Amino acid sequence: MATSSDGPAARPVRALVVPDGGTGSRPLPMAPEDVPGWRAQVIAVVRARAGMPGDDPDPADAVAVPGTVADGLTRQEYLIGRPWGRLRAVLVRPAEPAGGPWPAVLVCPGRNAVVEQVTGIEPPDYPDRDVAARFAAAGLATLTLDYGFDGSVEARRLFGRDEAAVLAQLYAAAGRSLLAELAADAAAAFGWLRRQPWVRPDGAGLFGHSLGGAVALHAALAMDRPPPLCTASHLGSYRVLRYGHPALLLPGIARDADLPDLYAALAPAPLQVQYGLCDTQLDPADAEAAGRRIKAVYRLAGAEANADVRAEPMGHGTATGPAIEFFAQALTAPSPTASTALIPPVRVTFDSRMRAQVATAMTRAFDSGVLTLGPAVADFERAAEPWAGGPVVAVDSGSSALEIVLRHIGVAGQLVLVPVNTFFATAAAAVRAGADVDFVDLEPEGLGLSPEALAERLGRPGDRVAAVIVMHTGGFVSPALDQVIELCHDRDIAVLEDAAHAFGSSLRGRPAGSIADAGAFSFYPTKVLTTGEGGAVTAREDSWLAAFRRLRDHGRSAPGATTHDLCGSNWRMSEFHAAVGLAQLGVFAERTARRAQIAARYDDALRDLAAIRIQPVPPGSTTSWYKYIVELPDEVDRAALKARLRASYGIALAGEVYDLLLTEQPFFSGSQRRGDYPNARRFSRCHICLPIYAGLTTAEQDRVAEALRKEIALCPGYRCCAAAAGTPRSTSFRRPDRGFRRSR
Repeated sequence: MATSSDGPAARPVRALVVPDGGTGSRPLPMAPEDVPGWRAQVIAVVRARAGMPGDDPDPADAVAVPGTVADGLTRQEYLIGRPWGRLRAVLVRPAEPAGGPWPAVLVCPGRNAVVEQVTGIEPPDYPDRDVAARFAAAGLATLTLDYGFDGSVEARRLFGRDEAAVLAQLYAAAGRSLLAELAADAAAAFGWLRRQPWVRPDGAGLFGHSLGGAVALHAALAMDRPPPLCTASHLGSYRVLRYGHPALLLPGIARDADLPDLYAALAPAPLQVQYGLCDTQLDPADAEAAGRRIKAVYRLAGAEANADVRAEPMGHGTATGPAIEFFAQALTAPSPTASTALIPPVRVTFDSRMRAQVATAMTRAFDSGVLTLGPAVADFERAAEPWAGGPVVAVDSGSSALEIVLRHIGVAGQLVLVPVNTFFATAAAAVRAGADVDFVDLEPEGLGLSPEALAERLGRPGDRVAAVIVMHTGGFVSPALDQVIELCHDRDIAVLEDAAHAFGSSLRGRPAGSIADAGAFSFYPTKVLTTGEGGAVTAREDSWLAAFRRLRDHGRSAPGATTHDLCGSNWRMSEFHAAVGLAQLGVFAERTARRAQIAARYDDALRDLAAIRIQPVPPGSTTSWYKYIVELPDEVDRAALKARLRASYGIALAGEVYDLLLTEQPFFSGSQRRGDYPNARRFSRCHICLPIYAGLTTAEQDRVAEALRKEIALCPGYRCCAAAAGTPRSTSFRRPDRGFRRSR
């Protein structure tokens, strides 16, 4: 018991418990080969916390306000379109006719900076405040952001509090991060800036001071190819920075990574980080330790020379001289992340809204304990109906979808005819269902099953054909499909659409998957709609759909029953995969329209390249543009062309559809059933698929088209095949319908 001599009892104080002593620093990679994986983990953490999808597909529009010319500098105000309104930015660059194009820098100022002072329109309150004007005087074009803090919150609700801090709190209450929003604005403005004709190609970088340093850093991390970055007065650990402005860090980030990890994850991009030895807002010793950590990762990445961590005799300011020197070198010398950075064959992206939607659905599943065949799966099935033309039964893969239909039809011990030019899973599903398989040639105009070849195959005596599978290759639905269905139905043969490529495509107003007796979809990551892994089945008969639902759940006699009267399997879709699919369905129309725009742009860019043939959209069809297919001259070595495009231009082409006929696959090569298949054989050996996805930028697309033009021109037989073509391919093969119609 305490007595008066013991003094007053100590008041308990609640300590903030954070893992790893206050930060979430990740263990440093141990060897150079560990760096890519380490970087990917850090970037994934940042993007997850911020809901960052990566590079904006294209720059936003910008409205120019009349500018001025003074002191040899041109100043121009722009209003850049953003989802929330217009973002104000002020351009400062050397006045005409000083030259150009110039290297350019997007300037992200500190919290208390006035844009007019940063750009030299008004006298600066601190000697280094007019950083954009100083950059411009040194020959750099600059674009300075106005974050739009002032007036964003009603004055009567501030009660003397910092407006940006209140705004950050309001964003947090809405489940969003102000820093992430500012970084997204900066990334969009940077995308606009670097595409201006007066900006040197691959010559744009990012600068940020204090809060602007956080904005610039996170904007760089949102990009697939981080540009050169310079920040000032924004270095240290979150152990120190978490006591600063609430917009300086992402909510929860300290649990997973520390600030120097974020900087280090930019390796090998050129980086300069300045900190002041007299900074009263940050701890110089803490900043020095953070700098050592950044340098250690850059050293392992083989890019130590690209990381410049500078201790400057300043307070909470900017050393403009070293910053100018950094950009002068980084924006002139070839960058390791320049335009030769790889253009992948596909990108799967989730914006902040989609990520939040998936996270909410997953939390709902965790709370309910229903992790498969729950409400998310049901919601996904309903949302997919308009695109599939009727009720949808979600399953775990496109392969399962095919097998379920074939098992219901009852093909065991009989023959299933499949296209000779399709993915292995199409035929393998029939084999797993107990059938024998044989193959049919394609028709070249719609890339579907050839009615003539099918009629010839069905006319052979002795075979019991139980089903015919048609393939919508590349997302094109062949007009010959109706003739194929008629041929089969006259013989009581079921027709199954393998619509793995064609979710959202249609023929004469009928959605793919709803035209024949049943349809099977794949939602693999490369497809136009993805659930991660997943698939779906459709059918014209309700009784078939009921059977599909039972087969996907081990053939239960009823949902939740312990009796089984069908031999099904575990082909269920999980709630998590359905959540991903629902988020994708929310942007499917928009992204499919974007694919159509890209296809039309390829058409325009390649229309006069007579040596190639662009696969046209068949009459009466629409496509969701799973593939953009180009047929090459016979003289072109496809493998060599693809290797040159990757090595010389940084372009990775997608796989073909397909490069091997099924008769050439080792599993089927010993089959007694062999044929010639001339149409499929030629198509399989002469076509390529150009990158086409919603995230492909116009600059990347231009690079693809120009590279293809250059390489085709170098083909030994180019002149003769071009002369033989006579007229431009755009005349003979112009697409009848570039648009996209939503199925009703």
